[in-house]
Amino acid sequence: MLKEERQNCILNKIRLNKKVLSVDLSHELNVSEDTIRRDLNELSSKKLIKKVHGGALTIENIAPSYEERRNHNLQEKNSIAKKAVKLIKSGQVIIMSGSTTNLQLAKIIPSNINATIYTYSLPIALQLTEHPSIEIIFIGGKIHKSAQVTVGLDVVSSISELRADLCFMGTGGINISNGMTEPNWEVSHIKKCMISVSNQVVALCTKNKINEIKRYTAVPINKIDTIVTDIDPKDSIFNNFKEKGVKIL
Repeated sequence: MLKEERQNCILNKIRLNKKVLSVDLSHELNVSEDTIRRDLNELSSKKLIKKVHGGALTIENIAPSYEERRNHNLQEKNSIAKKAVKLIKSGQVIIMSGSTTNLQLAKIIPSNINATIYTYSLPIALQLTEHPSIEIIFIGGKIHKSAQVTVGLDVVSSISELRADLCFMGTGGINISNGMTEPNWEVSHIKKCMISVSNQVVALCTKNKINEIKRYTAVPINKIDTIVTDIDPKDSIFNNFKEKGVKIL
């Protein structure tokens, strides 16, 4: 079997099974494990698979790390943060979800703002420790390692006892039919609770999140007051949102 044929066979197996083991491929294709490792390295360098110890996974099967998500679309997130920060006033009680766009927002809150911010995000809480006059209340619970947030019933219980003036919410996806959606069930319930205790809900959305749908619904679109985005607010993509009473910034 030629190398190209062998690598196509490997790709087909990964697409079918979501993962492969080097030892199994060696037996099935009747080549050495060293040959398989070279094939996997080459496919990985082409961004066709994700090589891991002992085998490989599909690219789609890999959740990006927090660090990767934090640096993705950074220019767009900074643009959104500069719009959103204008909504923050002294004296407010604010609750922030664990989105990487919220992290950029936390970095640019003016030093003269005196407010109380609740968050279940470790990176956001740590970032806010650098602010001279923000009172930070971290909501503890079980750590979701890849997202660097706390999750679980303790988090939901703590949030349910709050009353916030303003909620800054990241999202996995948002559209008219499904509202705000998330890939993680526990996070979707936490966000549902956050929104229920907030007077004003602001969704921070890069353009790739608009009209995107994830597995779990957090809240319907009528629970969102404002969407802050890197897209021109006059873009026709927002016409249906505006008809539902959502303000676009």
